[in-house]
Amino acid sequence: MPNKILFFIFSLLISNLSANDLDPYTIFQNHYLAIGGVEKLRAIKTSYTQGQIKVDNLTGTFSEWSETPIRYRLNKDFSVITRQAGDNGKHAWSKDTNGKVLIYKDNKSQQRRQLSILMNDYAHINRNDKNFTLSYKGFINIDDKPTYAIKLSNRINDDIYWYYFDSKSFLLVKTVEKQPDIEIHSHYLDYRLTDGGILMSFNIESEIKPRNKHKSIVIKKFQANPKILDNFFKMPANSLSSITFKQGNSAEDIPFEFNGSLIYFPLLVQNNQTLWIIDSGASLSLIDEDYAKELGLKIYPGIKGFGFGGTFDLSYVKVPSYGPQKVQVKNQTIYAYKGLAQNFDYLQIKGILGYDFLSRFIVKIDYHKQLISFYDDHTFQYKGNGTSIDAPLKYNTFSIPVSLENQFHGYWSIDIGAYDSSLHYAYAKKNGLLQRKGIETTSSGIESAIIERSVEFHSIKLGPYTMEPVMINIPVSKSSGIGSFGELVGNIGNSILRNFTLYLDYQNQKIILETVNN
Repeated sequence: MPNKILFFIFSLLISNLSANDLDPYTIFQNHYLAIGGVEKLRAIKTSYTQGQIKVDNLTGTFSEWSETPIRYRLNKDFSVITRQAGDNGKHAWSKDTNGKVLIYKDNKSQQRRQLSILMNDYAHINRNDKNFTLSYKGFINIDDKPTYAIKLSNRINDDIYWYYFDSKSFLLVKTVEKQPDIEIHSHYLDYRLTDGGILMSFNIESEIKPRNKHKSIVIKKFQANPKILDNFFKMPANSLSSITFKQGNSAEDIPFEFNGSLIYFPLLVQNNQTLWIIDSGASLSLIDEDYAKELGLKIYPGIKGFGFGGTFDLSYVKVPSYGPQKVQVKNQTIYAYKGLAQNFDYLQIKGILGYDFLSRFIVKIDYHKQLISFYDDHTFQYKGNGTSIDAPLKYNTFSIPVSLENQFHGYWSIDIGAYDSSLHYAYAKKNGLLQRKGIETTSSGIESAIIERSVEFHSIKLGPYTMEPVMINIPVSKSSGIGSFGELVGNIGNSILRNFTLYLDYQNQKIILETVNN
């Protein structure tokens, strides 16, 4: 009898929809009714999900524990690498394959946490809610199914969500999550009735554009309302491999070569020394694949990477130990890229030193003297007269507030692996800067190059420091790499950073700038 009543109510709701007057709130309510009802969904306070996951060429397993409205813990095991992510109710965090924990402090991450809390409370289906707006956008065929297209916008950030519901069953067929930097297109397949009485998709196929990444999730088990201990959602500690300093708790004043606005640095791998480029914009260090094979290192399947010029294929390599002579970091997993060495004029360049290495230290870069120092971040005490600036990590890269011509304000990344300083295409377009006159130049990434226009601006301000005039590159056209970022204004490269002595404090997500006279 209860099922007949539910079917009768469901039929009445559907009959209220007409081709000329489709209400997005009613469609969303029909969807929730079709999968079991909001009350059943609200009754699920905790959940456990496990299954298989594939990201590009990596295949593995995942387990996720969650508690409404925001706490969760996600473990992913791809054999060659493992990753964790979660939220302890106060902060979102991630733990990379080398054991480094990152707390997401940037404003965009905070806004998305706020949205998640509201969505999990079903605020979006309340037509009087001040944060969300639903709008009906048409009758569209998706995967050979006629669907209702619903747009969800919000007043907290610029993210937009599109939902496509089967016009007969009201099951979700597809979503498109549009963020300033990426679009995530997800298709929902294989619906099954689960523990808790909820109909749920057990197969989700996603494409991440413009990064050309594919993710497949196949759920093997779902459990509603399991008992989860409160401390299970506690943020984990770092589980880092050992660091060996040759002397004391620091490796100071290591000479580097500053050529063509890049930092070339002598680095040991397997007792073999070659030059590497130091790049705070690299989310993971990168070794030339052929060089890695020469050293006897095994190559593992990898993922799609993205950089300044666009996207490219990466593999993984486990490195027993690497670093300069004065300090070695053991047992790191880094990227490998075939043909990396051929991208540089210096044929002996064999790698790029990135976040996984640099984040283990307080890093001091003295551009004037061409010296770099690495300090233990537990014992280091700064005694200079420089300026400390909060610099929340975004994509494992520092971001700081910058003012351009006292008119264009926002966060820029700090990238010591970039020759020049550049505006990102989305920001330049939004603010009418693409038409600025300048000299066209070509900037090279790992796999491709983009054409930029070098433009003179009368001033730029970082913290208390103002430089005038300054040359900033503006992309001529949109690319699929870092230049497509929409959540940052631009990229501060060595053309500006070389005017300072720079300290990178990953643990506290801060940078320190000193002028040459300090």
